[in-house]
Amino acid sequence: MDQAFFRSKKVLVIDDCAPVRATVKGMLQLMGFDAIFMAKDADEAITACHELPFDLILCDFNLGPCKDGYQLFEYLKDSQLLAPLCCFIVISAENQRQIVHGLIELQPDDYLLKPFSQPALIERISRAMLQKRALRKVFFALFEQDYQAAIDECDLLLRQKTEHSLMLLRLKGELLLKQKRYSDAERFYQAVQKQKNYNWARLGYALCCFYLQRWEDTELELADLTQFSDTKVEALDWLSRLYLRHGRYQLAYDSLLQASLLSPKNISRQQNLSLISALLQDFPAAARIRGKIVQFARYSKDDTPDNYLNYARALVDQAQDLNLLEKTVQLQNASKSLDELHKRFNPEQLQQAIGILRSRMLSAKAQLKDARQQLQHISMADIQQLSVDTCLDALKAYYQLGDLYACELCIARLDALLQGQDYLTETQRILLTFEQQKHDQLKQQLKQINSEATDAYQQGLYGRAVMLFCETLDFMPTNPMVALNVLQSMSKAAGLTSETLPYAKQAAKVLRQQELPSKDQARFERYVSVLKSQQPALAQVQL
Repeated sequence: MDQAFFRSKKVLVIDDCAPVRATVKGMLQLMGFDAIFMAKDADEAITACHELPFDLILCDFNLGPCKDGYQLFEYLKDSQLLAPLCCFIVISAENQRQIVHGLIELQPDDYLLKPFSQPALIERISRAMLQKRALRKVFFALFEQDYQAAIDECDLLLRQKTEHSLMLLRLKGELLLKQKRYSDAERFYQAVQKQKNYNWARLGYALCCFYLQRWEDTELELADLTQFSDTKVEALDWLSRLYLRHGRYQLAYDSLLQASLLSPKNISRQQNLSLISALLQDFPAAARIRGKIVQFARYSKDDTPDNYLNYARALVDQAQDLNLLEKTVQLQNASKSLDELHKRFNPEQLQQAIGILRSRMLSAKAQLKDARQQLQHISMADIQQLSVDTCLDALKAYYQLGDLYACELCIARLDALLQGQDYLTETQRILLTFEQQKHDQLKQQLKQINSEATDAYQQGLYGRAVMLFCETLDFMPTNPMVALNVLQSMSKAAGLTSETLPYAKQAAKVLRQQELPSKDQARFERYVSVLKSQQPALAQVQL
């Protein structure tokens, strides 16, 4: 490529070391670049990309105490600050290329290892820019997310047998998977492998087998691909997903742990690893991984309040089975995580999530009354607006308090939310199944208590019926039918006592907050009237 081509292009150099920036700038000037812009960190780079559409970005991987080069690349892509034909090349002292699949969404155009010479820089830049120019219609279609048009352009260029055929083949295979055309993708990858046994094509074929539910073929292919450096991480990821789907949780954990050790900053992978740890009841490991997520996600697009909340939630999970002293320490650590959350994010937008978590922390200390108070500001309608992580936490909070009615609302909400097909959603669905089993066991226990209470009422043993219905209300403090049963049995008993009065107030409060059918509303008012007529002193008490 001649200097005239480079002279018309705008290039951005991002490096936290001024001498390196100056050296790279000198190399680029010798190549013919005139419009060379410099940035010392991710923030300056983002500002520059808002102001200008660049044709080439050279970015060091390590950019000091902020976003690294890969995190910056992800941010620019997600924010659509990269032009369709912009070449993004990562410069690093170590080979950071660990994903051979995912060209459409995850891969920079190239990696350049330090130290490098000017001829090496020229060769990498020329290759990347020539490829983008030759495949420009494909990249424009990808930018517009018109995947069928991108496939059509790939086919057209493949028929011309260009020097970029290998890239076109990889792109076409991934596009077929993107469109969920798994049978077409399988035939495509098999045809590629007849030409040459590329590892990336074998991995694509393994993914087709996975989606077509040919489990044995999937496992055999992925297990073999774990021995090659370019496919090891992804093959381990997909093996883990395969094992999880078949209930082989320890193997799923072991495979994903190997992948995370090779590529620790993949946040989604770490999230799955933490959830599988919880499935295995290894709560210390789950908490440790959640702590890593807080650290690794800092400055990335994944830096969210949920990271801090989930770390605190994992610490609370771990605290449940500890002795008093260890439990106190863990709960203090959870509180510290919430303090960090307040420093970095707006706590007003997180009041419900924080209240639910604090309720669980109080329950862990057996302060059930205070735990219930933390949940009072959350209505049953609010549950229908909770996110997956917060709703899972709410399910645990209500379970600890025995509120099975609220638990069922959380389960229904999660059933509606967990409809995706990604690995994280699959893991969350299995975790929900575990929680639902615990819920069903408690529900059966309460059904027995309620049955005994009903029998006592029918036999005229109203005092015992009151005691049993109040015990049920302890477990399900917001259930309107239980509240009605409490007041009904109390209206037949000898009267309220200092022990039963709080239950009467709680039951009345629950029923006032509900839109009851007219028949149940009439029952409620009748029971309150009877109780007040039995004890005139209650006339001034809010029931």
